[in-house]
This record gives sequence, structure tokens and C-alpha cells, in this order.
Amino acid sequence: MTRARGAESVVRAAGGAMAESDSRASARRHTAQLLKMLRGHESEPGSSSASQARFATVAGSEPDGAVRITPVAPSVDAPAKIAEIPIPYRPLPPLPTMAPDRPTPRAPSVPPIQATPPRQRTGSIPTVGESLRRPQGALGRLMARADRLNRLNHVFRAYLPPHLHDHVVLIRLDQEDWTVHADSSSWATRLRYALHNIRDALGQQLGIFLPKPRVRVVPPDFPPRPRRPRLTLTQRNAKLLEVTARNVPDPRLSAALRRLAQHAGASSGAA
Repeated sequence: MTRARGAESVVRAAGGAMAESDSRASARRHTAQLLKMLRGHESEPGSSSASQARFATVAGSEPDGAVRITPVAPSVDAPAKIAEIPIPYRPLPPLPTMAPDRPTPRAPSVPPIQATPPRQRTGSIPTVGESLRRPQGALGRLMARADRLNRLNHVFRAYLPPHLHDHVVLIRLDQEDWTVHADSSSWATRLRYALHNIRDALGQQLGIFLPKPRVRVVPPDFPPRPRRPRLTLTQRNAKLLEVTARNVPDPRLSAALRRLAQHAGASSGAA
């Protein structure tokens, strides 16, 4: 009896396990088919009746706790299949024809202006100035001395007061002699005072020790101006001065006018 009961319990357990595995496989299969239907997939176009069925899961109906899938009849109102809406095909409009790009006109090229090359002077023919400045003979020595004196004269005038520039001429300026000419004695006196004041500064500028300057009076070479004729007093003007002297209340002014009137008689008598 005990063995029979044990064998029966083993058979029951094996049958329950097999039934449970079959029910699970069936549930998985129906669940996969249901998911395909929900996603809009169909296994075959002719199986429309099979795809219209819906499945419902019922839990706890089996005594061993297995899950059973029960097909549910489709509702009348719900459509069996979602109809596909055809999308009309509209061709794209043709692209507009574009004219070919015209080449941009270019400005006429202007050739660059070339600088005129400097004119080369032949070295065989020297200029007049170059010929005169060449230290050859007495003329060359004289030109060199004139250039040196001209440079010294510029330095000398820079230290000389401006009011003496037109009345003074530098003759010689070196360590042995310092000679300056003035056009009159009055300008010579002023020049002596000016040379005494600029002697030290000018010597430092030239870098030499200057001796005592010698000033000579040399009148200019231009002809003297013509003398203007002396003005004379006429007899008529002398009489007017005498009448005015008698009518002037100031005695000093009256005496001065009478003296002027007497000059008319002296000039007329000398003439």
C-alpha cells in the first residue's frame, strides 16, 4: 500500500510538471502571437480569421496554478484590420534653368611707369666748377683760399651783432692775423668793442688762438649820393612870419619866428 501510494504521488508530480511545462509553452506562444498582432504584424495574409481572435489570460483556473490562454471573440465595432492609407506620389518640380555666368570684364592693364634712369655724366669732361676747384697752379690756390674765407665769414657773422653785418667785411682770420674792414670811422669804433667781446667765443668755435684784431676804415666803392639842393625862404614867406610874430602873445615864440624871417634876407643877399 505504501509503495503504491508513493508511486501514485510520483506519477502525479510528474504529470503536474509536464502539464505545467506545456501550459507555459502554450502561454508563451500565444503571448508572442498577441504581441505581433498589437504591433501590426501578421504571419500570413490568408489567416485573417486567426488574426482576428484575441486572447485573454485566466490565472488560477487550473488546480495546479497553471496559466491558461482563452481566445476572446472580436467585438463587432472594432475593425478587424487597420487599413493602410495610400500616400499619393507627387513628382518634384523641375529645376529652373539658369543662364551661364558671364565673365566679368576686366579693366585694361596699364603698364607700370618706369622711372627714368639717371643720366650718367661722362667723367672725361669735368664741369667749370670742378676745374676751378682743382688745386693746380695759382688759380686753384686762390679758389681754395676764397672757399676757406667764405666758411670763416659765415662763422664770424654768426657771432657778430646783426647791426654790424652790412658795414663790416672780414679780410683774414687765422692764428697769425685777424683783419676786419669797416666802411666808416663810426662803425669801426663799434666794431672794436664787438670784436673784443666775441674774441674768446669765436676762438673756441674755430679751435685756434685768435690774435688782437686789426680794424681798418675802408670807404665803400660805390659813388656818393647826389646832394639835395638847399631849401631857401622866399620874401613872401618871410613877411608872413613877421606878421605872425607880431600877433603871437608868447614872446619866445614871437622871437623865434622873427629869426626865421631874417634867414630869408640873408639867403637872398648871398644869392
